[in-house]
Amino acid sequence: MRAGVPTVLIDAHHPRLSRVVIDDVAGGQMATQHVIDLGHRKIGFVSDQLENPFNFVSSRDRYQGYRRALAEADVPFRPEYHQQGEHGRQEAREMARALLSLPDPPTAIFAASDTQAIGVLEAARDAGLKVPEDLSVIGYDDIEIAEYLHLTTIRQPLFALGVEGVELLLDSIATPPSTPRRVLLPIELAVRHTTAPPPG
Repeated sequence: MRAGVPTVLIDAHHPRLSRVVIDDVAGGQMATQHVIDLGHRKIGFVSDQLENPFNFVSSRDRYQGYRRALAEADVPFRPEYHQQGEHGRQEAREMARALLSLPDPPTAIFAASDTQAIGVLEAARDAGLKVPEDLSVIGYDDIEIAEYLHLTTIRQPLFALGVEGVELLLDSIATPPSTPRRVLLPIELAVRHTTAPPPG
């Protein structure tokens, strides 16, 4: 910023920089509302650490959306249903194992990324559970493998984020904005085969 070099952030936030973003709070709420609409009331959430030294806020915002959907549907929040840790498939697998080992385990798990959702699917397989008959799983991002795995997820426009970011940067070079610009791109629910009504 002090160097005067035009800078645009993609899927990140800083009050003094222009950025292209999505609404992760709305996305977290959309994901959670989907399984609530299917009839689930015991909904787990697997995420990165909500507080981190790099100030990444996507997991925290998706968690806020999760909490908001529960509250608006009068579904009690159960702290034991939230597992947070380092980002990764194996880490999510261990967190999901912990959730599925609870005396009253969740019937649906929302993972804050598709990579983590894959770990949840593996934990379900380890536990001998069928997805979605015994456990519903929903992810976030819609990375390429999500469609191959038939994973229900929140689709964010990853390619469009890059295109809009470049266009915003070129505009900023041509005409430096007097105040930072914020471009908000839409998200959508991609319903596939890993979510269904709860068992029984």
